[in-house]
Amino acid sequence: MHYGEIKYFDIANGPGIRVSLFVSGCPHACKGCFNEASRNPSFGEAFTEEVEERILQALDKKEIQGLTLLGENLWCRKIFMHYCASSRK
Repeated sequence: MHYGEIKYFDIANGPGIRVSLFVSGCPHACKGCFNEASRNPSFGEAFTEEVEERILQALDKKEIQGLTLLGENLWCRKIFMHYCASSRK
């Protein structure tokens, strides 16, 4: 799984202050897409255990209200949620 960007203090993509992960890969190819490069599932950086740990540490801060996942690749979102849930146990 790859991601295009992580915002660790985001107020634009959900309620409150959040960590936002922009997941790469989109099969839709909509006309007028504002971010065509991110449609490639290999766009951006690889999601590694180190990246996961940085996200989990950020989520532990008291001012952070949650995690927002952005992107159209729902399969990657499911993998990510499973990955995070299993690492929190």
